[in-house]
Amino acid sequence: MKADDGDILQRDQWITHLGAMLKEHRSGRFTVEELAERAGVSAGLISQIERGIGNPSFATLLRLTNSLGVPLASMFADPSGTQNQMLVRRADRRRIEIPSQGITMELIVPDADRKLGVVSMTIPAHFDGADVPHSHEGEECVVLQSGSLVATVGGQEFTLEVGDSLTYEATRPHWWSNQTGTAAVMIAISTPPSLGRSH
Repeated sequence: MKADDGDILQRDQWITHLGAMLKEHRSGRFTVEELAERAGVSAGLISQIERGIGNPSFATLLRLTNSLGVPLASMFADPSGTQNQMLVRRADRRRIEIPSQGITMELIVPDADRKLGVVSMTIPAHFDGADVPHSHEGEECVVLQSGSLVATVGGQEFTLEVGDSLTYEATRPHWWSNQTGTAAVMIAISTPPSLGRSH
């Protein structure tokens, strides 16, 4: 097996998992066409995703989960198949990958059914999140682990360097942009957990 074969296999498994989860949340509630109209996403793309051959962008994934009324965290893959544990090994973190954009999210807490949400998010070079602002209940704190990011909260911009943290009311529209040539990694902590809820 080549060095990259494992990554490709993981990516294929994630896309298959995503398709299955999307179909599960949609079935019995909306037809593909109805969901497409609600989310502003083509029916053809939704069909491809559900068949495990689509590769949605972060914005598309958010539009779909918001239209279904489910948090993005519900799409996390569970590599270990275990739940309700206290210890999470790094290799066993639940993940969401957006291969088309190089975005990776890892759930730091054991599962999404917690009072506290903690997620590690890798944001690729030159990413601009202005088209997918978040706004949800509660309070959020982000801590930059590597790289550099510009956070926009309620129209105010903050440049974060390694070790910097930013805390804000999550009801204010917020998003992140990476204006550098290297990926950035941040830890996002929210209470109540609300990953992927936007209004």
